[in-house]
Amino acid sequence: MKLGKLLLAATAATFLAGAATAQADDKAPVRIGTIAPLSGPGAFDGQLAVEGMEAMVELVNAKGGVLGGRKLELVKYDDKGNPEEGVSAAKRAMEQDDVDVIVGGWFSSVALTMKEVTRDKIINIMTSTQHPNTTKEGHKYLFRLNATSVMMSDKYSTFICDKMGIKNIAFITINDDYGRLEVENYKKLLASCGIEVLGNEFYNKEDTDFTTALTKLKALNPEAIYVSAINTAQGATIYRQIKQTGYKGTIIASAGNMNPKLVELSGPALENVYSVSLFAPDSDNPELKAWIAQYNEMFSNEPSFIGSLGAQAVELLADAIDEAGSARDYDKIAAALRGHEWETLLGKITFDDIGQAMQNIYLIQVKDGKITSVEG
Repeated sequence: MKLGKLLLAATAATFLAGAATAQADDKAPVRIGTIAPLSGPGAFDGQLAVEGMEAMVELVNAKGGVLGGRKLELVKYDDKGNPEEGVSAAKRAMEQDDVDVIVGGWFSSVALTMKEVTRDKIINIMTSTQHPNTTKEGHKYLFRLNATSVMMSDKYSTFICDKMGIKNIAFITINDDYGRLEVENYKKLLASCGIEVLGNEFYNKEDTDFTTALTKLKALNPEAIYVSAINTAQGATIYRQIKQTGYKGTIIASAGNMNPKLVELSGPALENVYSVSLFAPDSDNPELKAWIAQYNEMFSNEPSFIGSLGAQAVELLADAIDEAGSARDYDKIAAALRGHEWETLLGKITFDDIGQAMQNIYLIQVKDGKITSVEG
């Protein structure tokens, strides 16, 4: 009898310990692997991205988190804007740190390589990458928030053709897959309305002086120069140096690169310049206003497009995980994301079969040093 009682007690203790462990696991944080350029040429933009995510994490956790009380936690990795570093970070996140989901893909070159590591293994929300192959050659757990370069150029080229009244244009673009695709897209789209592309100058992601390239473009005497800049530091330098060359024509900013720091650093060079973006800071969306208020409470930078995409990724993951009832059942989370329209801080969003987001693209302009939305 004594032995039986001992065995019963041991069994009860084991059961209670197991129940306690299960309860602890239920309340363990849901860990989001956050892979962004936190050093190198894109470091400031990576900082904006992570800040946007942190502000949304704070909002979600203040409402009780997900799955009945589990908090969200960011686990941060630096991809340095480099594809190899992005691959290394994704492997570390999955194999060593055992994160639940991943948010990354701020630069197209990183996204295109990193997605091969996460393929069919983990939910991976890509953010600002615009290269079509990110999702075209993606995988069942991969989603992209930003519009593709083709989607952006379709919207933007219509405005350039109908509203800007120019007959020719020249480009300065980053020398990578995204930059090359950008030029090819616009050559076709603008040619259809009679706007001639006079030339293009490529630059590299490490470049800090663009005077030679811009002098060559100015010599072509274009009515407009289109600037494709993928990070704030380079973009501001390009805009200032365009003015320093004495160029007097129209300046057009590429899609999705406009943020308050870029406006500040560029000074008068960016005044009246147009762009397109998923983020309209003057929107009356209550979810956007709540995020902006939280962001301003936490950080000294101003809310930006790149930060709003990070916030949207967190918001969608939180809602989809709750709907799926799990942070690790990736089939259910993916089905939830694709299953219906979502209301987010950037408005309504749906995903197609390959994980490409469909959401509104705003035409924006810098007026009196502020980014404002305008009628297209």
